Amino acid sequence: MNSQTLFQNYFQYSPSSSSDAHGRVNLIGEHTDYNNGFVLPTLIEQKIEVSLKLRSDSKIVGISEEFGENTDDLNSKTDGTWLDFVKGVSYYIGKEGHPITGLDVAVTSNIPSGSGLSSSAALEISLLRALSQSTGILLNSNKMAQIGQLVEHHFIGTQCGIMDQMVSAESEFGQALYLDCENLKSEIIPIFSDHTFMVIHSGSRRKLSEGKYNERKKETETAAKDLGISSLRQGDINNLKEIKNPLIHRRARHIITENERVQKGAEYLKTNNAKSFGSLMYESHQSMNEDYEISSPELNHIVKTAKSFGAVGARLTGAGFGGCTVILTSNVEREFVTEKILSNCPNSYLVTNITRKNTFN
Repeated sequence: MNSQTLFQNYFQYSPSSSSDAHGRVNLIGEHTDYNNGFVLPTLIEQKIEVSLKLRSDSKIVGISEEFGENTDDLNSKTDGTWLDFVKGVSYYIGKEGHPITGLDVAVTSNIPSGSGLSSSAALEISLLRALSQSTGILLNSNKMAQIGQLVEHHFIGTQCGIMDQMVSAESEFGQALYLDCENLKSEIIPIFSDHTFMVIHSGSRRKLSEGKYNERKKETETAAKDLGISSLRQGDINNLKEIKNPLIHRRARHIITENERVQKGAEYLKTNNAKSFGSLMYESHQSMNEDYEISSPELNHIVKTAKSFGAVGARLTGAGFGGCTVILTSNVEREFVTEKILSNCPNSYLVTNITRKNTFN
């Protein structure tokens, strides 16, 4: 069921606007965005759809396929429900010059929640697009991404970077978005024509609020302070000896080397060097497992299995602590590698395949 049908069935009248936004998978560059670093994500076919209509009172009446019915006041405090996203986006639309009184809103999604595929960012961008239609406010992709990040920080409580919102708002299918998170400069790079990026869920759902995401951000801020720099974007691997705390040293080492991997990865995409890109993916996973400590037994097992059956590259993707992996394999070997992973990794399942030919709507 799409969001328009859900809205019509629940509210018994038609929405004034509808929009959608897709999830993403990060090919390489994990936890670098909130350190002003580089990332290399691409869109997936799964998406969130939003239909809504403005109300004259201050109520939010929401219906979600996944989370059911919710009603709240637009001006009330956050309470941990999905309506917090509606409150946050409405607040920042108001800051742009069009105060929102209340909303009727319907949401549908086929992005697995808690999977590391940016369902939260897709919800923010789809809400912003729908509200832009209803209010007539013009917001470019950068502004939408910045608002989405503010919603995460101040209404959801996740101190994320801006990657997820930027790729959801700006990227194209079959292309990677090479993004500099310091200045938001970006470059679209086609992904490999003869290889596929497979997104495989570990079967273990992650929850950032219950995990260590915000803790990692604080640790990298400590590392930057120890090095006398504003962010680890400016870090030099040769200066890490100045960090005396072993844990903080490991966190910084991951961010600095991951930034280097993203920059190399972008070049390997441009030169169609899948083998070297895959090697970077394995290095990235090892760093996330050992230095950043955000992997899990399920994720490690999938990566190990993928490598043993000939995958070109494999790594966890997203914030970690559960969720998904991304596997790079030749188009010829894709079905074989997929079957071996799914048969050897209990509870895992294929989310999607990403190729240059993807043209999702």
